[in-house]
Amino acid sequence: MDKTSNIRAKKVGSNLKEFKADNKEAYDIDTDFSEGLEDTNYLTGNFRKIWDYLGLLFSMLADSFNRKYPAPKKTVVVMAVTLMYLVSPVDFIPDLIPLLGFADDIALIVFAFSLIKEDLDNYRAWKMSY
Repeated sequence: MDKTSNIRAKKVGSNLKEFKADNKEAYDIDTDFSEGLEDTNYLTGNFRKIWDYLGLLFSMLADSFNRKYPAPKKTVVVMAVTLMYLVSPVDFIPDLIPLLGFADDIALIVFAFSLIKEDLDNYRAWKMSY
């Protein structure tokens, strides 16, 4: 059985009695990981999910303007800074360079959505219960 598929987790300090001060003998072959490594998927490549979050963002902003849902300050600040950067003529990589010029804009959008993902999930839960 592969050690990464074992979901049993050790408590902190559970192997302190097996610790040896000698570097040649200081190894623990019984180390377990509590989370599966296959769950850490950073590059999903699922553009439909981005569109869903974009629609959820616009819905959250509309409910915020209608005073139905208080928009989190972090979300408002992140989206305002992102929008200002996107409309600003100053870029890290100029937009005149084909394809590469929009790479910093896309990276900023992805980074901004990663920052506000939790707020959007909370809004989705509120919207589903409303």
